Amino acid sequence: MAPKDKSDKPPGGKRTRPSRIVIYPKDIQLLTGKSYRHALDLNKEIRDFFKKEKQHLLTIYEFAQYTGVNPEIILIHLK
Repeated sequence: MAPKDKSDKPPGGKRTRPSRIVIYPKDIQLLTGKSYRHALDLNKEIRDFFKKEKQHLLTIYEFAQYTGVNPEIILIHLK
């Protein structure tokens, strides 16, 4: 009997760790090239748009939807 093909694991047997999904003002600063203060303002603007409470986190997908940037591009640049 042949061994089962474990297609859910990448070659070499190691699993890749999933990327994070939360984005912070420092990340927004790095992605946009704007100042940290502008990144804070943009973060607040997006949180208001999605009607998020103070303790709720902003996701990369919400940032991508608001700005029109492909989330895959964001994930690549935040690694």
